[in-house]
Amino acid sequence: MIVMGRVFCVTPVFRYLIFINLAVVSSVNAGSLPEGDCDAPAAHTNLTKCSFAGKKLPRLDLRGANLDGVDFSNAKLPGCDLSGASLIKADLKWADLGDCRIINANLTEADLFHTTFDGGTLDKSRFARANMFGTNMNEVRALGADFTHAYMKDVAMEEGNFGDANFTNAFMQRAVLIDSRLVGANLHQTVLTGAALEGADLSRARITHVLLNGAHLEQATLVDADVSQTQWTNSILGDADFTNVKNPSPDLKKQLAAREH
Repeated sequence: MIVMGRVFCVTPVFRYLIFINLAVVSSVNAGSLPEGDCDAPAAHTNLTKCSFAGKKLPRLDLRGANLDGVDFSNAKLPGCDLSGASLIKADLKWADLGDCRIINANLTEADLFHTTFDGGTLDKSRFARANMFGTNMNEVRALGADFTHAYMKDVAMEEGNFGDANFTNAFMQRAVLIDSRLVGANLHQTVLTGAALEGADLSRARITHVLLNGAHLEQATLVDADVSQTQWTNSILGDADFTNVKNPSPDLKKQLAAREH
C-alpha cells in the first residue's frame, strides 16, 4: 500500500481490519439514509415503513434505497431501477419487474414467488436463500449473481445469461434453462432433477455433486466442465457436447460410450 509516497506492507490482519471498517461505514451509510416519502418514493432514501402492494409504478427509480422487508406483492414495476438497493426479506410475490435494472442489489431471503424479472439486468445481485418458486427470469442477464441456497423449483430461465453465477446448494427441480448461458457458473450441490437444459451452455461450469436425474441436455455444451460426483440417472444426453469434461462418473462414461454405438 502506498501512502504519501511511502510503501507499506499490508498484513492479513491489517487487510481484515480495513474490511471490517469498510463494512461498518457501509452499515452506517445505509442506516443514515433520509426518510423517504411513500407517496413519492425516490432513490437513496429509507422506505422501510412503506407498502407498495398492488401499486402500478412503471420506470420507478429506487437506486440505493433501503427497501428491507417492504411489501411489493402484486406490484407492477416494469422498467424500474433497483440497482444497489437493499431488499432483504422484501415481499415481491407475483410482482412484475420486467425489463428492470437490478444491478448489485441485495434480495437475500426475499419472497420472489412467481415474481417476473423477464428481460431485466440482474448482474452481481444477491438472491441467497430467496424463495424463487416459479420465478420468471427469461432473457435476463445475471452475470455473477448469487443464488446460493435459493429455493428455485419450477423457475423459468430460458435464453438468459448467467455467466459466473453461483447456484451452490440451490434447489432447482424442474428448472427450465433452455438455451441459457451458464459459462463458468458454480452449480456445486445443486438439485437439477428433471431440469430442461436443452441447448444450454455450461462450458467451464462447476457441476459437482449435482442431481441431474431425469434432466434433458440435448444440444447442451459442457466443454471443460467439472462434473465430479454428479448423478445422471435417467438423464437424456442426446448430442450434448462433453469435450474435455472433467471427472466424469462411471455412469456418465457408460452413457457417453453407449451414444457412440
